[in-house]
Amino acid sequence: MNCYKLIFYCVLLVLSSLKSLAQEDFIYENQAWIGYLTSARVSDRISIWNDAHFVPESFLIVRTGATYHFNFSEKVKGTSTLGFARLWLYSRNDLTPTRNEFRPWGQTTATFNLNKFTITNRFRYDARFRQEIDDDILLNNYEFNWRLRYFLMAQYPIYKNSEKNTEWYAYSYNEILFDTGKNVTNGFRLNQNRFSIGIGYKFDNLKIQLGYLNMIKNPTTDGSKTLANTAMLMVFHNFDLRTKQQH
Repeated sequence: MNCYKLIFYCVLLVLSSLKSLAQEDFIYENQAWIGYLTSARVSDRISIWNDAHFVPESFLIVRTGATYHFNFSEKVKGTSTLGFARLWLYSRNDLTPTRNEFRPWGQTTATFNLNKFTITNRFRYDARFRQEIDDDILLNNYEFNWRLRYFLMAQYPIYKNSEKNTEWYAYSYNEILFDTGKNVTNGFRLNQNRFSIGIGYKFDNLKIQLGYLNMIKNPTTDGSKTLANTAMLMVFHNFDLRTKQQH
């Protein structure tokens, strides 16, 4: 019953964010997003996180971290991760140089099964140190603000071959991102909403996902919102480096 309540409140949160983002005037963009994410399990409780994402004319990010695995309950598995990210922020304006960003980050996830669905909740925070630009000139100063993120994903199995250990599945998720800090207008603002739907294929220790991402971004100042139609390719690679127990 608690799981149903959690999903209900999460759906309300998503719907309220979509309503607040509704606006007639948008700047439209088409883009591609490629990501490679790895997890290396070094013990029953600890794994090492590494990932990289590239969106041409937008950004490149390389991220690392350490993850602690635990259980919220018998049916709900959890993880907590602390790490550091390095970003290069590009601009569609040729006059604007590439900005640097350094980002300590952390997250906690909770995953459980609901009938045939696998439900994943994730809370993430980013501490963003972004290089300042004045008149298209990079400065040595960095502005700082926090970004808070909530992610909700549902995954549904389509076809599973137990003998070959392969599986096709469908997935959908929504992520809401908020900015907060003294450099943010009014101290707190809705930054982005990301909605995605797609299919995935799992075999051995690899998962490959192909999907569509609808990303709505609020402007940092007054103006039109940006709606980015994005084709996504994600590769998830899991390694188990634990020493085998001899019996």
